[in-house]
Amino acid sequence: MPRDHIIPKFILRGFAINPTAKKQNQKIMIYDRGTKQVKIEKIADAYAIRDFNSPETEKLLAQRYESDVAKIFKRISDHAEGNLGSVALSNAEYKLLFRFFVIMWRRNNIQMDKAKEMSIQLENIMKSIFGSHYNKMIKPEYKDYSFEKMFDEKIDDVRKAFYDKVISETTDDDSTVQKAIKYYPPFIVHNKSGIHFLLHNTYATLRYFVPQDQKEIYEYDNPSIMIYPISKTLCFCMLRSEKEIDITKDEYIIPIEVWNKDADIKQHFIDGYITQVAISFVVDDTNIAFVQSH
Repeated sequence: MPRDHIIPKFILRGFAINPTAKKQNQKIMIYDRGTKQVKIEKIADAYAIRDFNSPETEKLLAQRYESDVAKIFKRISDHAEGNLGSVALSNAEYKLLFRFFVIMWRRNNIQMDKAKEMSIQLENIMKSIFGSHYNKMIKPEYKDYSFEKMFDEKIDDVRKAFYDKVISETTDDDSTVQKAIKYYPPFIVHNKSGIHFLLHNTYATLRYFVPQDQKEIYEYDNPSIMIYPISKTLCFCMLRSEKEIDITKDEYIIPIEVWNKDADIKQHFIDGYITQVAISFVVDDTNIAFVQSH
């Protein structure tokens, strides 16, 4: 069975601890939040799950997204290293980038954890509503099955069906893509401090301003800031704009800002990037202590 990367290899290479090695030998350092252990792993093996996607979805991701987005990331890296203050993207490239970011949020295996949690909640609601009649409603062959057990046993079928649908249906007209394109103008942070950027297993970090008494994020809440890493020295940052952006322009100029203060990077892109749902982080010697103590 093939191994499918939930984080593309072209992104992981930007965090390699041996970037000058041949691609097949490049490695990353991963910190596991649960075990508090650090391991060194080849990029070819990191964040790879066997038979995670259907062959059709994996082909779509590779051919329609990852190859072209990798070229955009390379151009951004070249412009940053050349000390250029911006990079130009065509209309098609700009929209591709936003679709890719939305897909990266949707394709992550965290979505399956959410779906499982929802199925358990649904079962509990049904038991609460129907009480002792609930077991009488269940077919005999399923009386000893919980929703959680059924979900676990059917996880491969559920996952592939879910990702086949959401990834193929993420188009320019998708409401989430439209909202991101229209209200989140991006800029690129070129990190020249002594602390490198992190990468976590859910990839993007979305921060919200919500009332203190609000315990969870709802569908209608809008992120105030979104962070999408490119490499250990580059990342996209998007701030919510009240002014709607023209999405019909032929070209978009993305500013590249140089940040060189350790304190600023730690505050906004280490502390501001770490999320409670992330369970593992790509780190190096410049930032691992911050993750361990968070």
